[in-house]
Amino acid sequence: MKRLLSVVLAGVLCTATALTSGCGNVTTEDLLENNKLNIPDDKYNNYYQIWVGSFCDSDGDKIGDLQGVISQLDYLNDGDDNTDDDLGVTGIWLSPMMPSPSYHKYDVTDYYNIDEQFGTLDDFDKLIAECNKRNIDVIIDLIPNHCSFEHPWFQKALKEAEKGNFDGYAKYFSMQKIGNNDTVPNGYNTDPNDSTIIYESNFSDQMPEWNYNYDGTKDEFEKIAKFWIDRGVAGFRLDAIRYIYMDDAEKSSATLKWFYDTCKAVKDDIYMVGEDWSTEKSEISSFYASGIDSLFAFPFADSSGKFIADTLAGSINDYVDSLINYEEYTKEANKDAINAYFITNHDMARSADYLEELYQKKMAAALYMLTPGNTYTYYGEELGMETYIESNDPAKRTAMIWDSENLPDVTANGIDRVEDNTDGGGVKQQLADKDSLLNFYKQALKIRNTCPGIARGTISALPDSFNGGSGVGGYYLTYGDDKYLILHNLEEKSQTFEITEDVMDDYKISGSLSAKEGSVKIENNQVTMPAYSSLVLHSTK
Repeated sequence: MKRLLSVVLAGVLCTATALTSGCGNVTTEDLLENNKLNIPDDKYNNYYQIWVGSFCDSDGDKIGDLQGVISQLDYLNDGDDNTDDDLGVTGIWLSPMMPSPSYHKYDVTDYYNIDEQFGTLDDFDKLIAECNKRNIDVIIDLIPNHCSFEHPWFQKALKEAEKGNFDGYAKYFSMQKIGNNDTVPNGYNTDPNDSTIIYESNFSDQMPEWNYNYDGTKDEFEKIAKFWIDRGVAGFRLDAIRYIYMDDAEKSSATLKWFYDTCKAVKDDIYMVGEDWSTEKSEISSFYASGIDSLFAFPFADSSGKFIADTLAGSINDYVDSLINYEEYTKEANKDAINAYFITNHDMARSADYLEELYQKKMAAALYMLTPGNTYTYYGEELGMETYIESNDPAKRTAMIWDSENLPDVTANGIDRVEDNTDGGGVKQQLADKDSLLNFYKQALKIRNTCPGIARGTISALPDSFNGGSGVGGYYLTYGDDKYLILHNLEEKSQTFEITEDVMDDYKISGSLSAKEGSVKIENNQVTMPAYSSLVLHSTK
């Protein structure tokens, strides 16, 4: 059957059998009626990044907490496959939540507990239990590179070193004595009580680096990992992996391999995603060679990354070539690599700062939601939240806007106000608006959750015979017997073209997304894609 479907598709899904044009009118409801979620139990997920202190406050202290996260789980995933009320998240990444003197918690004083601002270990256990009911995997931010200056072990190390003893707790840190006239090396700071004692601290003098040349440090992190794995985490987001050994990717990668293998011995299906801001192919390949499951795809993120930059430029061919190249060389380094795609995160100005128009926000979301690998949505990105005026990290981590007419009193990051920093309102307002960015994200995630081959497929280029006009391009994703054709139109005008047999035969419609005006139309293999739209075709032949 080669002449398949004559139907208007506007952000709808179809997983029913192929329909001929002679079947009469087919409504959106008919298409959605047979739509079923298909989510294999593996390491692929649609993750949602939660900044715990800013997400939802359950006890009125102006600081988000774990009970607040629990209270909003149904927004992320209500656990009922028969509803379309939730966002469609299948995994969450929790920002640092261990005891720490800072608001951001990346300087840990106790790796075996929950900061009292966020709750207790019992609260964490309840969160895991509630996520398990909804089939949500939970990964937590783990900081293996450095701890807090106030960590008890570091304080003991300083006191011992000041007495000339570098064989005790000092071994856990890169700590040494220098002469009175020696220059302090880059990346080191001095003991406030003795300027001849220095310790490695690349980020801040308040964040001393752990020493992985000492086996005792490895033993401790093995215990830390097991503690959280035993409490039910699916894995870890590993902070600052390139700094485990400063500017030595090879040694850092070797340590990463040790940690990954160690955790696999405890939990065979452990999942890990590493943070390395580098866009250099050699460094990315080096870290993937460690065997780690995922690295964040920084070449595609932030204002200069492919999702934002190519959406603004309307550069579909550049985008597709970059995606195929990235997928190919990462899979060469690790055949099981699951690239972690995202638009922005907690260290970046929010994407809505650059994508000013609603259709631009939607189109960037369509690009990254239809990539292979795992997606990571930064909380509030699905609302188009913007960064506050302050050009600092706290301004990127402000309160989640649940209801723009009843703003939350959450100021965990030290900014003493809460504003409606969205164009479309909060969750309540956008759920009620069928054309909102939030509902667009729900549609995109539904496509991923009904088409497992999108996340898990192997990418390949379209044949030279494909002619989608100047603005339409895409790629194949092959997963077992399933083959998906992903197409995007990044131009400001509609494009009409033919799906010839050599491009895809015996296909059905798996979904479409229209970011601006108009709808994707298919009739007798003639496809019309309006400006800023995406289409997913599926074949099992």
